[in-house]
Amino acid sequence: MTMVCISWNFLQLMLVLLQLLSHLTSTTAEPQVGNKDLDYLTLRSQGFEAYAENRYSEAAVLFTRAIDNFWFRRRVNSMCIEQCVKDKTLVDEVQTISVYLATSTCVDNCCHGKLGDPVVSPDPLIEHIFRKNQYYDVIQMCWHADRNYTGNIEAAETFLLHNPSNVGMFSRLQDLYKIFQVDGDVLPRMEPHYHSQYRRGVDSYNKEEWGQCVYYLDSAIENFIRSSNLCRAQCTYQYDKIPSQHKVTSFVSAAAEIVEKTGACRAQCYEDLNLRPFTNSPYLASILEYLQFCQYNLGSMQDGADTAYSYTLLHTRNPTINDNIELYSSQFGVKGTSRQDIQGFLNNHRIDMELLEKTDSKQQPREESVFRTDNSFGDKGFLSTEECNTLVYFAKEVSTENDGYDHFKDKGSSPFSSNEKYSGIELSRAIELLEGGQVEAEAAQLYLSVVEAAKSHLEKKFKLVKPLYFNYIHLVQRSAIEGSEKVSEYSHPIHADNCVIKPDGSCIKESPAFTERDWSAVVYLNSPVGGEFVITNSKFAVTESMQPSCGNIVGFSAETFHGVKAVEKGERYAIGLWFTHQISRAVDMVLLQRRIDNAKEKNAARASKDEL
Repeated sequence: MTMVCISWNFLQLMLVLLQLLSHLTSTTAEPQVGNKDLDYLTLRSQGFEAYAENRYSEAAVLFTRAIDNFWFRRRVNSMCIEQCVKDKTLVDEVQTISVYLATSTCVDNCCHGKLGDPVVSPDPLIEHIFRKNQYYDVIQMCWHADRNYTGNIEAAETFLLHNPSNVGMFSRLQDLYKIFQVDGDVLPRMEPHYHSQYRRGVDSYNKEEWGQCVYYLDSAIENFIRSSNLCRAQCTYQYDKIPSQHKVTSFVSAAAEIVEKTGACRAQCYEDLNLRPFTNSPYLASILEYLQFCQYNLGSMQDGADTAYSYTLLHTRNPTINDNIELYSSQFGVKGTSRQDIQGFLNNHRIDMELLEKTDSKQQPREESVFRTDNSFGDKGFLSTEECNTLVYFAKEVSTENDGYDHFKDKGSSPFSSNEKYSGIELSRAIELLEGGQVEAEAAQLYLSVVEAAKSHLEKKFKLVKPLYFNYIHLVQRSAIEGSEKVSEYSHPIHADNCVIKPDGSCIKESPAFTERDWSAVVYLNSPVGGEFVITNSKFAVTESMQPSCGNIVGFSAETFHGVKAVEKGERYAIGLWFTHQISRAVDMVLLQRRIDNAKEKNAARASKDEL
């Protein structure tokens, strides 16, 4: 019965995909073929090497070439998809599979003729970083170190265009404009065609050139939707390969793998395409918002009413648009209906969400807020069960007793409680073990990826505007000593992370506190008995709490009074994170990522040599 179910999902998937692709009838301007540049993974590795050796301008150029090569290959992939899908239709389910296989072969042959062999990424995270143009963060740091203010601002603008919710980069960019006293905006690189049209449309709106405004914004919508369709198509017919996360042993498992990957990839398309808008509305709704005003001023009342109505399908919280819909009806006698292009986009989005829900058991769980204050939060669902289990197993294998607290090594107990054992592994130490061939690259990469995601989560929660850096990263394990008598309610008594608590309830930033720390977070990986995290007021009364469980995360300002109750049974695994706004006290995460990448490449070369 399972085989029938999965195969049917596979057939449904192929039907949906090829129905989508049958609409891609427009042609893409063919990119220049014969690009002799190194592939983006090789250029990326060379960029990290140059960065580590302080050759910053060279590193910036190498990373820029890597990004350009990545997108060049995707443009060729898109062109081949459009060539291979043209004029193909579906009649029944059997033809669906045959057309899918034929199309996939056609795309592969087309790409191979223009690009050579496919590039196989060693990790899905690398593909994600390229898709989001996040290596511009590294490029910006390189140009900053090289004192190239134009490249510095251009890289920051490009990163922020594709990662609009990154408040740290937004704040950094504002500071750069002030420091270098740049007159006017520096345009980002890698600006999609639909965004440049959107920008021209907004410029025409500001100049009250209503006809030009309508032309540019209509073109922006057309190209946005077309880019969405091509991105969704590439989720199935992608030439450069991403490694499988599951062992594929049969047609059934292959079908399940395609469904899972396609659902997650399509969801990513919507995030990739939604750039920084020029209003507070979501991206596509922002285009419609300007377009509606331009159509109204041009006297195109029916078009304006249709655009206003379509806006409400994407974004309901805009009283001005709702008032305009009423105005079109009461004063001009026109009633808006959904634009056909917007309705088609929404139908595709609905299909994609349904597909994603079918594989939701393997996707990231939905986050749920437990508590929220001005300087603290507690959320559930930050990690999946699989991620938690991988990190717990990793900690069991490599943790060192009393790690991080050398002066307790001979005491055989926790630094904070005599009825517990304590062990841990710092991220830098984990990478050392990877370089020595003692741990798997996947676990070390997951460790780094999770803490980076936790930092982003904290930045978004508190809407931080100052750049935030890691100060210390520690995966820790506490376990109750069997047969020992509980001597304290707390494993780690009430304290603050950057100040010393005084008897009167004040907290003074002085030694031995880590006064450079500004924010803290804890990511939980399992569910012991006890081990509860608590926040208190200055009188030590508990105001918030979080029971440890896989995927729970707490974040708080470093002066927050908090503690950890004793583990009563089992083991408590968690990642402790401490952050600072002082770059001089920061962990070099770029260097740590480069060390992981180098270790992966060396291990792969060693394995290839062993096979020979």
